[in-house]
Amino acid sequence: MISGIFSAEFTSNKDMMGRGVAVFSGNAIHGGDAAYYYRGKYRLDASNQISGTIEAVKYSPVQTSVVGPLDRFRLILNGIVNDQGFELSGPVEGHPDLLIRITLKKIDELIELD
Repeated sequence: MISGIFSAEFTSNKDMMGRGVAVFSGNAIHGGDAAYYYRGKYRLDASNQISGTIEAVKYSPVQTSVVGPLDRFRLILNGIVNDQGFELSGPVEGHPDLLIRITLKKIDELIELD
């Protein structure tokens, strides 16, 4: 299981780039940037392969997503976890021509409740 706060760098096949944060707790992912919030679920297998889905929802008109002007979309992602973090990549569900790569680096631990 992955746990912590991660910086996220997004790049797409549309030559767009963005940054945000992601929080991994249990098998859930939550995060956001200046215009979208993210939430989803993931699975991690014994060989450190990670797969999951993330829903992105626009809450502010400040900017456009790295995959284009979509107000709500779901990402289907796969990758491999290593000591420094991990990289996920995959398409926007229903739009196989829209691809994204997310590089995640751990920046802090979660606060444990007493």
